[in-house]
Amino acid sequence: MEFEADLLLRFRDHSDSLMTDLVEDPLVLYFPSFGRDLDESEARDAWPWNAVEVVTDSSAALVMPGNLREAGRAYESYAVLRMHAVRQDPDVACEVLFSREVEAVDGFIDGWIAARLLFGGPAYEPLDELAFAREAGVLAGLILDRSDRQLGGCLQVSRERLAEEIAAYRAWRTERYLSPGGR
Repeated sequence: MEFEADLLLRFRDHSDSLMTDLVEDPLVLYFPSFGRDLDESEARDAWPWNAVEVVTDSSAALVMPGNLREAGRAYESYAVLRMHAVRQDPDVACEVLFSREVEAVDGFIDGWIAARLLFGGPAYEPLDELAFAREAGVLAGLILDRSDRQLGGCLQVSRERLAEEIAAYRAWRTERYLSPGGR
C-alpha cells in the first residue's frame, strides 16, 4: 500500500480528535493500561475488540499490549467509536450493529497507520493485516472470521448473512496476503 502525506495527516487528525474526545469529555471515564508483550501467535489478545472493553456508553477499559505502546492512539480511537456506538440506540438490527463495529475498527486502523508510519511504531503483523484487509475491501470478512466479541449475539447472525464476505476475506488472505509477493 502507498500512502500520501495528506492521507497520513488525515489519519493522524482523525485519531487525534478521537483521543481529544476521550480525554476532554467530562462524561467519559477510561482506564488505559498495558498488558504483557505479545508475539504474532497471540494476535487474539491484540485485536481491538479483545483489548478494549466498553463497559457503558461512558466508560471503557483498555488493556493494550505492552510492546505496542505507540498504538495507544489506535486503541483509544476504537474505544471512543465503540462508546459512540453504545450511545446510539442499543436495540438495533444486527446489520446496524455490524456497520457500527466496522466503523469502530476502521477508526482503529486509522490510528494504527498513524502510529506505524508517522510515529515510528513497530510492525506487528496481526494488526497490519487489518490495514491491508481494509485496503483490499475485505475488512468485514476479517471482523466476522476473527470472532469480534463486540457483536455479541449478532456474530452468528452476521456470519450467516455475510458468509460471502468471510469467503472473500479467506480467499484474499490465502491468495494475496500470505502468498510470497502478494503484499
